Amino acid sequence: MWFDPATVEAVSELFPEWAALLFALLSHLGSVWFVAPTVVLAYWFGDRERFAPWLAIAMGGYAVMVGSKGFFATPRPDVPPPLSPAALPIGLEQFYAPAVELTTTSFPSGHAIAGTIIWTMLALESPVGTRRQRALVAAVMIALVSLSRVVLGVHFPIDVIVGVAVALGYLALMLTVRSWIGARDPHRVASALFAIAGVIALLALLTGNRVDGAALLGGSVGALIVWQYATPPQTPWPVTTGVLLRAAAGVTALALLALVLMVLESLLVWFVVGVAGGVTVVGLPRLVTEQASPRSQVGAIEQ
Repeated sequence: MWFDPATVEAVSELFPEWAALLFALLSHLGSVWFVAPTVVLAYWFGDRERFAPWLAIAMGGYAVMVGSKGFFATPRPDVPPPLSPAALPIGLEQFYAPAVELTTTSFPSGHAIAGTIIWTMLALESPVGTRRQRALVAAVMIALVSLSRVVLGVHFPIDVIVGVAVALGYLALMLTVRSWIGARDPHRVASALFAIAGVIALLALLTGNRVDGAALLGGSVGALIVWQYATPPQTPWPVTTGVLLRAAAGVTALALLALVLMVLESLLVWFVVGVAGGVTVVGLPRLVTEQASPRSQVGAIEQ
């Protein structure tokens, strides 16, 4: 009953074919291509003491997903997508195909886990609206992201239900640790959560997708080292042309690192690239600030 393709087909058939594109968009709002940039940009342009722990929580959440998928190794539903990617124009195909063409296992849903983490984060930390309004938006988005995975035929309903439950349990644990350590030493919160994320990633490496686990372990190690021994300044980046260009360069560097991982299967390479990614994300604000300081000092003298 829990893994019955007929249930997936029944849910998918409730919607017209054209709605598959809308559900693909909703699906992307729980994907790594949305979650990672959101968390990284919040850290770069927001309160770093506040958002560094969310970098760790996001990495640890993906490690939970990787380890769980590897442990259960449940096949995906044998159900065709509502629309065939090959039937779409090239631009729409590139947008739609990643949402329905997958080679990973099914249980639990990674999109449900990641979507729950990112939208809960936005509900807790965003200054927009009231807390109740943000919680309502988060609940709706989590539900839509989860529903999209079933409508697109890539997950059983139980996959997304358990994914949301696992994410909420994981978040409760990490936020409890954040609160407990933050009451004593706020700066050590991120270090502790990076360490926890690293332990989960190590377990994922041993029980799940080994290369993904290696990358997440490397990212946690790199982030922990920089945060602990070369802590970036707490002042958020201003939204200026120069800073935006540096941020774009940082995102480009991370994208290039991701491309390296797509063509290599070496555990060591994935670990090293993960370390480089963690160092880049956490350390870039310090590098940019140090490069900008001499110019700022010269301007102050001239005035």
